[in-house]
Amino acid sequence: MKVWLPSVRARSGSDVYVERLAAALRLRGVDAVVQWFPHILQYCPWALRLYPPPAGVDVIDTNSWLAFAFRNEATPLVVNALHCVAGRGYPAWKSFPQAIFHDHMVRRFERASFRGADATVAISDSTSREVREDYGVTDVHTIPLWVDTEIFSPPPNAVKPGTAHGGRILIVGNMSRRKGGDLVGPFCEALGQDFEVTVIAGLRGSAPRVSSHGAGLRFISGLSTEQLVAAYRETDVVASLSRHEGFGYTALEGMACGKPVIAFDVSGLRDVVDHGETGFLVPVEDIRALAGFCRRFRDDSDLARQFGAKGRQRAVTVFSQERAIEAHLRLYADLLSSRGPRT
Repeated sequence: MKVWLPSVRARSGSDVYVERLAAALRLRGVDAVVQWFPHILQYCPWALRLYPPPAGVDVIDTNSWLAFAFRNEATPLVVNALHCVAGRGYPAWKSFPQAIFHDHMVRRFERASFRGADATVAISDSTSREVREDYGVTDVHTIPLWVDTEIFSPPPNAVKPGTAHGGRILIVGNMSRRKGGDLVGPFCEALGQDFEVTVIAGLRGSAPRVSSHGAGLRFISGLSTEQLVAAYRETDVVASLSRHEGFGYTALEGMACGKPVIAFDVSGLRDVVDHGETGFLVPVEDIRALAGFCRRFRDDSDLARQFGAKGRQRAVTVFSQERAIEAHLRLYADLLSSRGPRT
């Protein structure tokens, strides 16, 4: 089977999704062809109609902002919804120009994509619900994201019961307002000097200012997968300040590495974090509550260890790569079967 994954370089989690999907499909013998297009085409995706699929493609799998441009009668089209932004987030986590773009252009792109889809895939229950509510799509296949739990795994010398935890907090993600980049400074202030915060910012954003009364802040980017895993293993708590997510990638990576997670109770993250079992979810913007749970984990190492162990188990069982790829392969096979043999 040959699957074409045409994608725009977004320098975000959507790129990670495409790369991980392609790699996992290849492990199952699928010829997964990723074709990257410049970021500028995100704003005029109709231009992608100029690019025909590679020869011999059986299925086209691409995201909802672009998919309508690749629709053709000969090849099944799978539209994947990463998260719904049209009509959401202004002014909480987007600017007025972003709101105009999302509400008046992205909404049209996605409506055309869902209308032309042979199958629609959502990466979480939250995203599935948003697609149904916003676009009236009745048949949505929910296939949660995953991590390779052999790579994202606890350190070889795991923390033993009773061992004191430090105050090391890790935040991973671009420093956009949606991701809570503007909250990093206040979060460090709320934590105080007893904590150290590391921000792995990807390719977007700059280090915020923190006063001498706040937690120490280390701001880095451009890490390899091995370095990222090492950062998860070396921290005590993984934090997400995101105001809206399609899926909590950072939370899942932290859980797979055996770490407790704190985050806002928002779409995507509530699909990943089991509140009171693998981490704690608090109301959006409640920085003090997040800081309070960090102190609780610091002061109770057994609790942190228990949450980390349960998070690891949830990552392995609920969000396994094998389970997700099996679902993709079944969907592709069903689409090809319904089309019948090529003439």
